[in-house]
Amino acid sequence: MQLRDLSIENRKLAINIKADMTDDERLEVLKTNDYNTTIKGLHALLASETDFFLINEEFLNTALEISNIYNDRYIKDKLSKLKELDTSETMKRSRTYLESEYLKRCFIFNYIDYLELLELDDLLLRETNYNYLLENPYILNSISYLKKEFSDYYSVNRKADNYLLTILNILEKRNYYDTYDVIAINNILELFPNREDEKIITFAKRF
Repeated sequence: MQLRDLSIENRKLAINIKADMTDDERLEVLKTNDYNTTIKGLHALLASETDFFLINEEFLNTALEISNIYNDRYIKDKLSKLKELDTSETMKRSRTYLESEYLKRCFIFNYIDYLELLELDDLLLRETNYNYLLENPYILNSISYLKKEFSDYYSVNRKADNYLLTILNILEKRNYYDTYDVIAINNILELFPNREDEKIITFAKRF
């Protein structure tokens, strides 16, 4: 099963868990979340992208700690099996997982870049005020990723779709003379078949 095979709600929860894992205080963040958000998110991620937890041992240890705190047998059993893998198998599976992410996001990133991407995915799904996100160097990659992984969600949620399209329109105007960026933006715009009918969403800037 892949992420896109999950329900929209469970996909969102999985994205949220991955974003929470980027925090240095990840355990505390997960503990302060709503119980259902954390548990359902971990279940969703384990059902679709189990090898995510092999990227960083702290991801695995944190999720195991959560399974102990909430006495969740499913999470504990799945993660315990990962914990038993030898080093070579762990490295092989984590590398394969990241390579699949390279393909989905259309570029090769390092670990620090990936953490930023995971956080950005969650912020975009939450429709965070885009004035705080426009300078992020990975915003095009994240929008493209979300439009593909959540194509069904954006096809029926006009507000969410307009939000991403607004960001692209702003970036297109800003980078009018940058051929590379304009080509990249135009390629992503092809994922918005109704873009001519959409309205621009404006967030007031706070100074």
